[in-house]
Amino acid sequence: MTKHNSEFPVKLFVFGTLRKGERLDYYTHGSFYAGKYYTEGQLMISETGSAYIDFEVKNTATIGELYYTDFSGLLRIDHLESTSGEFPKGYDLGVAPIWKLTGSKYNFSDKNKSFAFIYKRRNTPLKIESGDWLKRPKPIAEIERYIKNHKSEKINPDDLITHLIEYLKK
Repeated sequence: MTKHNSEFPVKLFVFGTLRKGERLDYYTHGSFYAGKYYTEGQLMISETGSAYIDFEVKNTATIGELYYTDFSGLLRIDHLESTSGEFPKGYDLGVAPIWKLTGSKYNFSDKNKSFAFIYKRRNTPLKIESGDWLKRPKPIAEIERYIKNHKSEKINPDDLITHLIEYLKK
């Protein structure tokens, strides 16, 4: 998809209070709504009442919405998900496979699979393999760096996701 790449290079899957009609949907205002999608995993409610997906559960779908947003939109949502008092500061930006919702059956085949950024519940502390706090993974800063370095060209949202997957592997 290239028609909104320059303005909206961040593909973000949301599944809880950020969905249309939910109480925090205003965080996605100004983003491009791309429709209903699903990912593989069981939708759960935490002990504090926030939603998360248990990705260990297979052959079960969590329905959500896909948005294309700009970097400032991502920063707003990141503030909500990882630093505000709204949630228990237990979410990290990650990547998950998604599929377009077309009916009531779920097909987790590779044929129609794509990927999107998603906020995942932090179940275990994030290891800093280098042992150096300054070298810890910083996905939001890396997304910003990528966008700035590619400012003169159209950014393909899938290339941005691929770049972040490689960055997080390091």
